[in-house]
Amino acid sequence: MISDMKKLLLFGNNSEKSELMKILHKMGCVEISLAKKLDKTQYVVNEDKINEYTRKLTKLEFLFDFFAETEKEVAKYAKTRNYDFKPVKTSGLLIPKKSLTFEEFAASQNVEKEVFEVIDKLDKFSAEIIELKSDNTKYLSIANQLAPYKAVTAKLNSFKSTKHVVIALGSIGLSALNRVGELEEKGAYVEVFKDERFINIAVMYLKEKEQEIQEILTQMDFAVCSLNFDGYASDLISDAERHIKANEERIIDIYFEAIKDEQILFAAQQLHDFYTLEVRKVECEGFTLSTQTSYLLEGWVPAKNAEELDKALSESPLALSYVIREPIEGDNVPTYCENNEVVSPYESVTNMFSSPAYKEIDPNPFVAFFFFIFFGMMLSDAGYGLVLTILTGIVLLMTKPKKGQSNLIKIVFMGGISTIIWGFLFGSYFGLNAKDLGIWYWFNPIDSPMNMLYLSLAMGIFQMLFGTMIKAVAEFKAKNIAGGVTAFCWLFLVLGVGGFALPMVVKTAPAFIKIVGIVFLAIGAVLLMAGGALGKKGAAKVTGALASLYDIINFFSDLMSYTRIFGLGLATAVIGMVFNEIGTSIASLLGGGVAGVIVIIIIALIGHTFNIAINALGAYVHNSRLQFVEFFGKFYTGGGTLFKPLGSEMKYYYINNEKTQEVK
Repeated sequence: MISDMKKLLLFGNNSEKSELMKILHKMGCVEISLAKKLDKTQYVVNEDKINEYTRKLTKLEFLFDFFAETEKEVAKYAKTRNYDFKPVKTSGLLIPKKSLTFEEFAASQNVEKEVFEVIDKLDKFSAEIIELKSDNTKYLSIANQLAPYKAVTAKLNSFKSTKHVVIALGSIGLSALNRVGELEEKGAYVEVFKDERFINIAVMYLKEKEQEIQEILTQMDFAVCSLNFDGYASDLISDAERHIKANEERIIDIYFEAIKDEQILFAAQQLHDFYTLEVRKVECEGFTLSTQTSYLLEGWVPAKNAEELDKALSESPLALSYVIREPIEGDNVPTYCENNEVVSPYESVTNMFSSPAYKEIDPNPFVAFFFFIFFGMMLSDAGYGLVLTILTGIVLLMTKPKKGQSNLIKIVFMGGISTIIWGFLFGSYFGLNAKDLGIWYWFNPIDSPMNMLYLSLAMGIFQMLFGTMIKAVAEFKAKNIAGGVTAFCWLFLVLGVGGFALPMVVKTAPAFIKIVGIVFLAIGAVLLMAGGALGKKGAAKVTGALASLYDIINFFSDLMSYTRIFGLGLATAVIGMVFNEIGTSIASLLGGGVAGVIVIIIIALIGHTFNIAINALGAYVHNSRLQFVEFFGKFYTGGGTLFKPLGSEMKYYYINNEKTQEVK
């Protein structure tokens, strides 16, 4: 259900604006909106404060990133250093979101000094690591340059030509080694330095022989060494490797030293939420219209919290004048959905498409119902449903998430329950057939695929008709008769098609059903054409009426999308059965016994885990697609803006205060 909203208009003194923000934050039920511009007023944004808080948030983000990297490095070397490493778990699937009272949160700055002292220390560590890594890059580059000359038994800067003699060191390819003799025949002195990877030669000859010897060297692809190090290449390489190793050891030491302060993460997360809220408060102050002494604030509050807000403002010591009124035409009202614990997780599915518009019919209860039904049909195995229900149930029991949190886990939990129900009806238990187990079942999709197809299409027709009926009701309420008639006609059309086709499928069906079907088809077609013609004049009535008939093709085209329920349900059953067959076959080849049982268990664990994962993902994705395209396309407009009260921006903690509005 979409909650009624009320508009807050408030005047106050500029000097008390920050105090008002604290009150509204503690209330947790007011969204501050941009006030409409008035003459002789202006928006005043305290950019200095925003920049100050943003800089602090940037430093806190650095701390989180540095510790994330530190954990990886320490975990990598913990065993070699006999270090009992247990990373601090500040968040995770099985870790509940931490809570604070409003008073504790308001006092978050008390931990700032300690947190930023650690950040300063980490900043120095980071700078040192960067310098050491840069140093290593330099030494690695030197080592790579020297590698080709490692076998040279002379200092690299000793290969210098004189006035009459040319002395050069360089590398050649393996195929050129047999031409060294040609150089010696021309009067050159050649010394070969060779290792497993490179071949180098030192050449010494008179300058008067330079032209002919250079010609041979060019043919040998002789590459002159340009390095001028005062030392042997092998010694220089060893020295570079020692530096690199020492720097790497120092980097590891830094990480092990830094990890000692990891407990500060809890305080840092609290401080991050605090400054995130401080930035938001300053931004909201900038949404107000100001004169030299006063300001005008506009905001939204759910109708159920209006009295509570009125009391808090009237009892505050601030000099305020305010009114809480109903929305009027032209107001951009945010949407706040109030649904129970079963429906609210599915709001995340709807919001992926678009948030409901204010005063639009809330689609979430309908999405919850159909999503729940289709998820089980698509996964279709009671054993898989039991696994999903148990695993997600454990997570929910351990974390005890508040309303609006862990929505995906809650959806999968309920999907697991649906899967158990449909798996029981389909007689499928970890790929085993209920018929073989001697258990009752309705029908098995593998044995009766057409029944599964008919069921999928029937559920599709039901959902699409449900959507068109919602549209019809909404149109009639809005006094749009043409839209209401057009939406309502689909009920007659579908019943007409069903009545007309039933005798062809069920031979025992009474003959008059076909006549009833034709009558319903005619009524539906007339209503559809009437809806297309209403509101139009002259020839446009005829073209509108005829054009509306084309929608019949679109309707039944959409219906075909529901075969994905059939496809996924069948695929889950077949894949599960195949893995069982593979395990049994391999076990029989091994002659059964203990080895065969072990093989069956291993293949079953791997195969069914894969099947659950891939088809649960498919059930979620394709289920969402059916809601977004086939269902929403019949009635849903969307385009709303979600209600975001001041205080809802917290990432790591939540305020545990009975007087604080629980927000999504």
